[in-house]
Amino acid sequence: MAYTMILDGNYPQDIRVRKEAESIAESGIPIQVLTRWRTGEKRLEIINGVKIFRLGKDYTHTRKGINDILTALFYIDFPFRKALSNFLNHENVSVIHVHDLPLIKTVVNCNNRRFPLILDLHENYPEMLEELKFSTKGVFKSIKDSLFFSVSKWKKFEKRYIHKADHIIAVIEEMKEKLMKEYDIPSQKITVISNYEKLDFAQNSEVDDFKFRKDVFYIAYVGGISPVRGLETVIQAISIFKKNNENIEFIVVGNGHARYVNSLKHLSSSLHCLDKVHFLGPKPFKKINYYIENAYVNVIPHVKNEHTDNTIPHKMFQIMMQKAPLLVSDCNPMNRILLDNMAGFIFKASNPEDFVKVIKEIQSNKNQVDFRVENAFNTVNKKLNWENEACKLLKLIKEYNG
Repeated sequence: MAYTMILDGNYPQDIRVRKEAESIAESGIPIQVLTRWRTGEKRLEIINGVKIFRLGKDYTHTRKGINDILTALFYIDFPFRKALSNFLNHENVSVIHVHDLPLIKTVVNCNNRRFPLILDLHENYPEMLEELKFSTKGVFKSIKDSLFFSVSKWKKFEKRYIHKADHIIAVIEEMKEKLMKEYDIPSQKITVISNYEKLDFAQNSEVDDFKFRKDVFYIAYVGGISPVRGLETVIQAISIFKKNNENIEFIVVGNGHARYVNSLKHLSSSLHCLDKVHFLGPKPFKKINYYIENAYVNVIPHVKNEHTDNTIPHKMFQIMMQKAPLLVSDCNPMNRILLDNMAGFIFKASNPEDFVKVIKEIQSNKNQVDFRVENAFNTVNKKLNWENEACKLLKLIKEYNG
């Protein structure tokens, strides 16, 4: 009998799912991950002890677009449901662990209460949909998002189906409290398994071709590029620094929608600071640490909203693990963790003037920077690391897996 994870996204690309699955495999519990198949992928593959089954027909971009609409109308993923139902009827399953809200009704229908069901909420999904309004997109997608992906529609669905799970995994304490308050879910039914990083993360580093100049104060952002990330705030701050003849530059490492990235470049140009902002695109995972460790400060400038106030990015803990200076916006979870542990610096979200003020504090107080960097490292090394979270996950699994 195998512990069975069900994933809408790609495996092993999904960092959170990969960490969970590999920790389960390392504990000796048989683990299998069910996800979609795309042309070029193996139907069955074993990676680091995790057995991956990729089901259904080729999940093309067109098929995904159509399926998104059908799922939003009926909350059932019809193509995946057929393949999933067949799998659950013929394979050894002990517990079902479904990742995120959109697949919950499909899994509930296929499961028919045969196996214990754990719902793992990576994101505050309904509020995350609010961000779609600000994303750069074509006309068709804009219409689709407005018709089928409203926050209120998915909140009603969440309220109905979250109670179908035997247990819920939340990504941060704020999310647990939100679920308890909004849906009257008892505390003991929710376990927080956060996006902490593995202790060996800082050992994975490879030099890249960008040259850091000693006379420049570099601010670095590493991660996905979208409106909620708050990169506009940093670019606006860079324009202020340039007007004041301060030698400060911004490095952006990551990927996003081409039209949105171009809008950030246009903003940089309109503010006459394009020469101070470097869009380097996505980089291999092994080269990410090169930027984290060489920047004078690493930023997570997220816009503050219902979504970002109830989630936590992996990147924050990777930066802390790397013994690198950290500056974040005052989204609730990041604000709480850094304040409780004196582990970094905080600015008011979407406020370039406050961002400038805090950067100047960082520049003028090396002792305080070193103190907080050391606190950050000790915090993740002793408490907020994946090894500790994995123990919580395995304890929960054993309650249901026997």
